[in-house]
Amino acid sequence: MNNNIILTEFARVINSDRYQYTESDIFLMENMQNKIAVFDMFFRKTEDGGFAVVSGIQEVIHLIEVLNNTSEEEKRKYFSKILEEEHLINFLSKMKFTGDLYAIQDGEIVYPNEPIITIKAPLIQAKVLETPILNIMNMNMGIATKASMVTRAADPIKVLAFGSRRAHGFDSAVEGNKAAIIGGCYGHSNLVTEYKYGIPSNGTMSHSYIQAFGVGAEAEKEAFVTFIKHRRQRKSNSLILLVDTYDTIHIGIENAIKAFKECGIDDNYDGIYGVRLDSGDLAYQSKKCRKRFDEEGFKKAKITLTNALDEQLIRSLREQGACVDMYGVGDAIAVSKSYPCFGGVYKIVELDEEPLIKISGDIIKISNPGFKEVYRIFDTDGFAYADLISLVKNDSDKEKLLNNQNFIIRDEKYEFKSSVIEKDRYTYIKLTKQYIKDGIIDKILHEDLFDIMKSQKHYFDSLAKVSPERKRLENPHSYKVDLSSDLIKLKYGLINKIKNV
Repeated sequence: MNNNIILTEFARVINSDRYQYTESDIFLMENMQNKIAVFDMFFRKTEDGGFAVVSGIQEVIHLIEVLNNTSEEEKRKYFSKILEEEHLINFLSKMKFTGDLYAIQDGEIVYPNEPIITIKAPLIQAKVLETPILNIMNMNMGIATKASMVTRAADPIKVLAFGSRRAHGFDSAVEGNKAAIIGGCYGHSNLVTEYKYGIPSNGTMSHSYIQAFGVGAEAEKEAFVTFIKHRRQRKSNSLILLVDTYDTIHIGIENAIKAFKECGIDDNYDGIYGVRLDSGDLAYQSKKCRKRFDEEGFKKAKITLTNALDEQLIRSLREQGACVDMYGVGDAIAVSKSYPCFGGVYKIVELDEEPLIKISGDIIKISNPGFKEVYRIFDTDGFAYADLISLVKNDSDKEKLLNNQNFIIRDEKYEFKSSVIEKDRYTYIKLTKQYIKDGIIDKILHEDLFDIMKSQKHYFDSLAKVSPERKRLENPHSYKVDLSSDLIKLKYGLINKIKNV
C-alpha cells in the first residue's frame, strides 16, 4: 500500500475516533440514521475557576462547509481506506450536513456547562462531527482563555504571542495565534496566521542573527547597525534590537545606543525603536536599560521583555517595578502550558425531541438534558449579573425574561441560593446564535467571524462588562450560571426516573 497520501481538507472532517464510525454502522443497520439528535459542546471547568473565551466557531463552520462541498468520489476514496463496511461507505460518501448549528460567537466570555455549540441534525451527521469539533474547540478555547489570563495580568502593557515554535504542530501554531489575538494579544509572529487571517505578524531578530556577524561587542554592534540600515524604511519600520547575546548591561544596551546614534535614530523616528531582553533578571535589567535610554535622550525607546513569561511572572515583574513597554509570551499561551487540556466535551442531550441525560457519581459529569440556549442578564450598572440556560421550547423563565417580568433564578443544588430578577432592573442579550439552518450557512453571521479583530473587540467589550472581582486571576468571585426552573424540573425528573426504576 502506498502510504504517501496527500491529505486534503476533507481529512479534517474524518479526523475522528474509530468508535464514532463503529456506532454509525450500528445506527445505519438499525435504521436510526434519520433520528434527529441534539448534541452540546461545553466545558466543565477552567484553570482559574473563572471564565473562558470562545474561539474556533469559524473553523467548525468551515469544517461543515468542506463536508458539504467534497465530492462523493473523494469521500469514497477516504472512507474506503479506513472502513470495511460497504453499506456504511456508501452512506457516508453521499452524506452532507443537513442540520442546524447554534453557537456562541468567537470572542464571547462563557462559563462552565453553557452550550458553546449545539448541533441539531440526523444522528450519524451529528455523531461523526464529535472529534473534529472537539479537536478544534479545545485547542482554540484553551489558547484564547490562556491569552486572556496573560493579557489581564499584563494590562495595560500589551502582549505579543511568540509561541509558534512551541506549538503542537502546524495548525496549532496558525490557529493558536489567531485564538491568542481573540483572547487579547496585541500581535503575533506567525506568517501563515497573517496570510490566512490578515492579522499582521511581528518580529525582528534572533541571537543567531547577531552571531552571524561574529563574536563579541564589535560584531554585535555591526549586527545592530546593519539591521537598522536595512530595516528602517520597511513597512513595519520596527527597530527592536536583541541585547542579551553577550552581556545586556555592559555590552548590549551600550551597543544599541551607539547603533541608534550612528544611524540617526532618536525620538523623532516615526517607527518603533528599542530593545528586547530575553534572559537574566528582567526586572533589574529593564530598569538599567530604561535609565541608560533616558540619560541619552531616548525617551521613546521601547523595552520588550521575553523569556518563558506567563501571567504569574508578569505579575511579579509588575510588582518589582520592571520598566517594560511590551511582553512577548511564547509557550505559556501557545500550548496553554499550565492547563494544556481544555477539557471540552460533546454530549447528546435529545433524540427525536426526547430529552436525554447522562448521570454519574461524579456530580460535575451529570449532563443538562434537552435543546437549550443561553441568555446573559445585566444589572443596572451594566455588569453581567447572571447567565440563564433555558429550554428552547416551553420555558416559563425565558418567557418572563423576554417580556421583562419578575422571575427567580436559583442554584440547582441549593434552593436557598436564589435571586429575584426584578422587572425594569435588568437588560439581557441572547448569546446563542444560529449559524447553520438545514445545512445552509448564514453568510452574514459567518463573514463576521472572519474579522478576527472584530472578534477581539467583542472580547474586550464583553470583558468590560465583567466586574473586577470576577475577572481577577486568583479565586475569582463566582458568577451565577443558572438553569431555568423548567430545565431543573426536567433534569431532576429524569434523574428520579432513572433512580426509581
